Amino acid sequence: MKMKHTKLSIIATYCGVFLCSVVLISCSSKKETKQKAEPVIPVKISSASSSTEKNSKQQTWTEVPALKDEYTKYFDYFGFAVPETQLTNDSIMKGVSYQANCFTCENECKPDFIFNWAQPQKTVAFKAEDGKEYQVPDKLLGFTRLAKILDIAKQYGMIMRGHVLVWHSQTPDWFFREDYSTSKPYADKATMTARQEWYIKSVLEFVKDWEEKNNDGKRIIVTWDVVNEACTDGAWTDDPLRTSSPWYSIYGDDSFIVNAFRYANKYAPADVKLAYNDYSSYAPAKTKAICKVVQDIQAAPDARIDIVGMQSHVSMTYPAVADYEKALNEFFALGVDVQVTEMEIAFGGRSVSQQALSDRYVEYFKLFLKYRKTPGKNGITGITLWGTKDEVSWIYNNSDNANKHQRPLLFEKEYECKPAFFGVLETAQNFE
Repeated sequence: MKMKHTKLSIIATYCGVFLCSVVLISCSSKKETKQKAEPVIPVKISSASSSTEKNSKQQTWTEVPALKDEYTKYFDYFGFAVPETQLTNDSIMKGVSYQANCFTCENECKPDFIFNWAQPQKTVAFKAEDGKEYQVPDKLLGFTRLAKILDIAKQYGMIMRGHVLVWHSQTPDWFFREDYSTSKPYADKATMTARQEWYIKSVLEFVKDWEEKNNDGKRIIVTWDVVNEACTDGAWTDDPLRTSSPWYSIYGDDSFIVNAFRYANKYAPADVKLAYNDYSSYAPAKTKAICKVVQDIQAAPDARIDIVGMQSHVSMTYPAVADYEKALNEFFALGVDVQVTEMEIAFGGRSVSQQALSDRYVEYFKLFLKYRKTPGKNGITGITLWGTKDEVSWIYNNSDNANKHQRPLLFEKEYECKPAFFGVLETAQNFE
C-alpha cells in the first residue's frame, strides 16, 4: 500500500471488541502533497508483558530458511512491498531476494510517479479506438525510473506485480481536466476514455518493450492491478462504486473499469495476469460490490480479468477468518483466482504478546494454503506482505494509548526474525 500515505480511513466500532469495517488505502511517498489521516486501529491487549520477549539479538532474515523456498511450492510467488529507497539499497535487496521472489513497488508504478508529477508542456495526437484523434502528453517522464526498477528486478532475479494503472488517488487532477488544466472542468467521457486507452497502452507497451530488449522477452511484471479501490465501502443496491472519485464523476457508472480491462487485455501480453485490487474485500457488502464489478467486466467480450486482489490489511480481531474464507469462495465461484496483495496484521506494541501475532499469521497462512490454486480449480496464486519490517510499515505509527507503535510484520529492527516469521515458515514446512 503501500507507500501511499494518501486518503486512509478506518471506520471501526470496538465494543469489547467489534470492528465493523476497515478502510485501508495505499501509503504514499514523501513527494506526495496529500497525506493520509492516521488510522485508528484497535488492538487486543494481551496479559503477556514485554518481559516475555528476549532482549538479545535474534537471527536475521538471511540467517534462516527462506519463505520463498517453502511457499513457491504452492504459489506462483511470495513477495514484499518495497519502496524505492529500499530497492536501491543492495544490502536490503539481498535480504528481500533471499526471502522472496517477487516485489511490488509501493508507489513507483502509480500514475503520479509515471507522470513524474509533470503537467504536460506539449501534447501530440493519439488516435483512439473510436477513430478520432485526441491530444495526449508527448511523453511520460516516469519511465526513466520504471526502467531502473525493472533492471533492479532483473539484477536480483525477481518478478514484480505492477501496481497500479487506474486509481482515483495518486493520479494528477489535471489528467481528468479539459486541456490538462486544473482550472477547467472535467473532460467529457470520450476524451477521458481516449486518455485512459493511451495511458494503459503506453505503460504496458513500455514494459513489454523493455522486457524484450533487456530480458530476452521474459516477464518481469507478471500481474497488473488494472483498477484499484473503485468499489464502495457502504451498503448499496444498484451502484457498487466509490462515488468520491474523478472517474466516477465523469462516468457515473463502472464503464471506466470495464474499459480499463478491455484496454489492458488489448495491450498486455497474454501471459500477464490482470487484477482488480481492493481493501476490505472480505466485508460482505464490499465482497458483493466487487463481484458485481467482476461480472460486468466478464460480460464485455473483449475484456479480461484473471485475478481479484485482496489487499488484506487485517487486524488481530477483524475480519473473522470465516468471513475471509467466504469471500474467497465467492470470488472463486466467478471463475477468477485471488492474490493476497498487501497483507499485514495491525498489532500493538511491546505490551502485546508476539506469540499472539504469530498465531494470527498462522491462522491466515493455513487458510491460504488450503485455498492454493490447483490444476483445474481456481485458488490463491500469490502472497505479498505490505512492507519488509515493522519500522517501515505504513501503519507503524498508528498507535493507541497502550502501544507506542504497530508491529504488524515478520521482521523488525535490523531485519531480525520475529516469532511470526517462524510461525509462517513452519506452517508451510508442516503442510501436507
